[in-house]
Amino acid sequence: MSNPRWLCVLMIAGLGMTGSLAPMAAAQTSMQPEVVEQPAAPPGTGAHIGAGVLNVVYVPGKAIVCGAGTIVAGGLMLLTFGSAYREAVSFFNDGCAGSWLLTAEQVAGAPKKAQLEH
Repeated sequence: MSNPRWLCVLMIAGLGMTGSLAPMAAAQTSMQPEVVEQPAAPPGTGAHIGAGVLNVVYVPGKAIVCGAGTIVAGGLMLLTFGSAYREAVSFFNDGCAGSWLLTAEQVAGAPKKAQLEH
């Protein structure tokens, strides 16, 4: 007879806890503020000029870093007979991945959503 009593007690406790916690969960989800996205203003003329000027230094620097990363990755592959493949790819990607030109949106500090479209 003790088994059905414990079973009843556990079921009542479970229902009581579920019933008392359910309104708290519903209140927490409804109290979250809504995020409204404002359309980003297009970058101005200064951002376009700044991007052009910065690219004079950025593009050759990116090429130097990419070339150095490629040499290090190749050397690492030769020294380890190809067993350090992931590390070599990491060196290569650190220098060569990403955009090779700065855009006016990046210079103006636009949100990342606008940067990913280019």
